[in-house]
Formats: sequence, structure tokens, C-alpha cells
Amino acid sequence: MIGGTDIVIPASGDAAALDDCIRMIQYYWPDARFENAITGEKYPSYVDIPFGLTEELFVYRDANSQAAWDADSDNSPLNSMLYVLLSPDSVTVVVDDPDAHNMREMLQSIQSMLSDCNIYAEAA
Repeated sequence: MIGGTDIVIPASGDAAALDDCIRMIQYYWPDARFENAITGEKYPSYVDIPFGLTEELFVYRDANSQAAWDADSDNSPLNSMLYVLLSPDSVTVVVDDPDAHNMREMLQSIQSMLSDCNIYAEAA
């Protein structure tokens, strides 16, 4: 079951914003796995994601986390999956507990990266 806290981050709303967000998540979760949240298509690595053709992704910490979520287990590890959604003026990251140390740091990094990208886009 998907639940959690929505973290809405102002962003350009284009494929580059989603790409930046996913790259930052992968920095923290180098073994991340990805899934199109609409179609269910799975992407074993970042390079397999068709940016520009997808606007909603599940990002799993690793293969074990993906397997736990696929099993629809009520015992899926806390903060082991993020739901990332692109909209015209933001990227939303849905997380179990945004106050957990590891999540707080990751979310701050994503917010900082997207903020920096917005500044450069506005200047261009």
C-alpha cells in the first residue's frame, strides 16, 4: 500500500527535473531499482529509464526492497521505496518518514539540486 508524506519541490516540470531527482536518489541508493508507476514496467538501472516518456516512478532502495514491495507485504522496510511524480511546476517525492535521518538528508539534497537547476533555467 502506498502512503506516506508528500514532499512537493518546485521545479521546471520537465524530463530534466525528473532526471536530476532520480540521479540524486541514486547517489544515496546506488543499488536502486526503478518502476514506471503507471505501466508497471521495471527498469533495473538508471540508464534504462525512458525520461521524457514517464512522469511517475517508484524507486526502490535495492532489489530486496523491490521484491518486498512486489510481494505487497505489510512488512515492507520503512523508507525503502520512494514514489516520484513529475508535474508542470514541481517534483513530488512521497516517502514513509521524511524526518528519518537518511531521508531528511536525501530530500534536502534533492531540493537543493532542483532549486539550483531552477535558478540556472530562469537565468537562461
